[in-house]
Amino acid sequence: MANKRGNSEGGGGSRASKKRAKQKQKQKQIQQLRVNHAAEEKVEHDDNEHQHEHPTSVSKSISANKKLQLPLDDDDSAHEEDILVVKKKKKKKKLEKSDTEMIETLNSNSQHTSVDKREKDVNEIGNKEREDEILQEICSNLTTAEILFPEEYEVGVDSEEGDLQPNPYEIIQNVTTEQRAKLLFDALLKPSGLSSKSFYEHYWEKKPLLVSQNKNLAEPDESGMIYGEDQYLEKEELKEYQKRFNGFLSKNDIEKMISDYPMKYGKDLNVTNYCKTGGVKRRVTLDQLPNTSNTTGDDYEFIEAESNDVWENFNSGCTLRLLCPHKLNDRVHCLLSNLEHEFGCFVGSNAYLTPGGSPNQGFAPHYDDIEAFILQLEGYKKWRVYKPMSKAETLPRESSRDFTEDQMKDIEPVIDVVLGPGDLLYMPRGWVHQANTCKSKHHSLHLTVSAMQNWSWADLLDIMIPEALETASAKSVSLRAGLPRKFLSYMGTMHDQTESEILNQGSDSKNDSSENHETSEEEKDRMRMSALQDAFKSEAKKKIMRVCKEAVSMITDGCDQIAKRFLSDRLPPSFTLQEAALTSENREENGGKIFPNTLVRLAKPSLARLVVEDDKAVVYHSLDNSRVFHENPLSPLEFEIDDAPALEMLLTTVEPHWICVQDLIHGDIEEKMDIAQSLYDEGILAVFQQNAPDKTVQTN
Repeated sequence: MANKRGNSEGGGGSRASKKRAKQKQKQKQIQQLRVNHAAEEKVEHDDNEHQHEHPTSVSKSISANKKLQLPLDDDDSAHEEDILVVKKKKKKKKLEKSDTEMIETLNSNSQHTSVDKREKDVNEIGNKEREDEILQEICSNLTTAEILFPEEYEVGVDSEEGDLQPNPYEIIQNVTTEQRAKLLFDALLKPSGLSSKSFYEHYWEKKPLLVSQNKNLAEPDESGMIYGEDQYLEKEELKEYQKRFNGFLSKNDIEKMISDYPMKYGKDLNVTNYCKTGGVKRRVTLDQLPNTSNTTGDDYEFIEAESNDVWENFNSGCTLRLLCPHKLNDRVHCLLSNLEHEFGCFVGSNAYLTPGGSPNQGFAPHYDDIEAFILQLEGYKKWRVYKPMSKAETLPRESSRDFTEDQMKDIEPVIDVVLGPGDLLYMPRGWVHQANTCKSKHHSLHLTVSAMQNWSWADLLDIMIPEALETASAKSVSLRAGLPRKFLSYMGTMHDQTESEILNQGSDSKNDSSENHETSEEEKDRMRMSALQDAFKSEAKKKIMRVCKEAVSMITDGCDQIAKRFLSDRLPPSFTLQEAALTSENREENGGKIFPNTLVRLAKPSLARLVVEDDKAVVYHSLDNSRVFHENPLSPLEFEIDDAPALEMLLTTVEPHWICVQDLIHGDIEEKMDIAQSLYDEGILAVFQQNAPDKTVQTN
């Protein structure tokens, strides 16, 4: 049975070297357990087949969702951009009848399809790229909100008689988390004509991308036309385009948040203005400072914002920044949760509301330590984006200070554009930017989605190298040996000699020897110091290489540590209606009991992770996380080390597959049921009972 550990901060802290050695030893034992149990269960399975008819044992991986049955076409080698680019005015291509027959199974209830049918579907999936291609074509006209909340739009959609086209609202409800996340990101990029694959190859961490129906948008004139470089959009077309991000956040939503909930300065809300004070333009923050008189450390008592004060400052030209809009907004939370699956890292957001009427600006020019996606939700805002100032400021690990007008006056922006509703701007870390509203009276509202903060190779090494040093020091006597006596008398900047100085000394020495036939004492001291420095550096390099060699052997452990940090950082999962229906909170069949023939899988991909710590198998998960960063500490589950192979099978079985409890690797069926029950009760597993429960085995 599992024991729930005390709260854990879930950071990437170092562990003692003895524990590390035990972990490696236990990992080897787990590998051996897998082999032994697999062999034992094969013998037991063969005996059961000869002795009596055993209840049907399902495959380890059974398809849960009805998948696209896709044939291999001769022209499947078409370039991805040619397939995925969707022109707005182009009539939607009709699917071939054969393709429609392939995907019609997705219109049925995927959770109650027979096991035999699922196994058949797995064998008929065919080429995954072709599957994704057809799925993309079916859902190409869905907005981001329609992809995430299809059940809200499905009502009232009727197909014409004889129409072979699948209903995208039904299809999207039965796709996997990975497919939904990809469709979502492709929808965000759609007006650019780029696929997500092309974006990652050419733009991700490299350069900004403007995603817009037109380039360099200006506000529409009185005739309702909007001009962009070389084309016009009709008024109705523009209205349709501007609905791309509808349904996530609005000014009315923000007004309701500030009015109905206790929004605190510096924690939930900032009020800022970039304006001239004392003849110099700078960012001014109008937040009321937290009360620190009755607190210790960083436990500040933040001041609650008064609604009237906030909107008075807004009307005077200030920008409102919501630091965690997804805290109170389920739809923004769902958007971010799905993008976490697409990017594989923590994703956060801020919302910025700036008044119109004049070029109002809330923040000074600066760069951030995040990959930023600007989603323009309402109104218009002028953006200027500049290249990183230097190589050291390319992909930085920290955000910059505010830059002054004088520092920016001679730098030409690489992007100078007015964003309107439906537009998106992507900026990598380190790209300097500033933005202000236009002369229009309309306010501007945009959502900044952030990713990749503290998620670099340097951050992984920041975890690994200290642990490698600790472990290597425990193993190596030479690393624990004392530093050379009086080494500071010849090492350090004040004693350092450049190569040119050493060469000059050698030249001077030859001249001296020819003239005086002997080397001066001063020259001998310099040569002796140079030899000591070389010896010290050589020995230091050996020590460093010893630590680096240890670090290489700890890559897997380092990945586990940064995975724990990710689980601590990330948002709680956002379940679809179909996913939630299979978890312990909503599943009432069998009275919440796990049986030998119960089908199970991880409730959501990447929801939980298995690590080995202190001779225990420990399962970390993000179910108890808060939408506020690090508000709730991790609460892992602790199992015996012999449970690790079964846990590994459970946590690596994800949609569209299932695994039967009796097929888990473990010594007896009761333990298998207990392990699955513990994870299911915690909400980590989804269940599906295809056949009548096998009640021949009972547990406590």
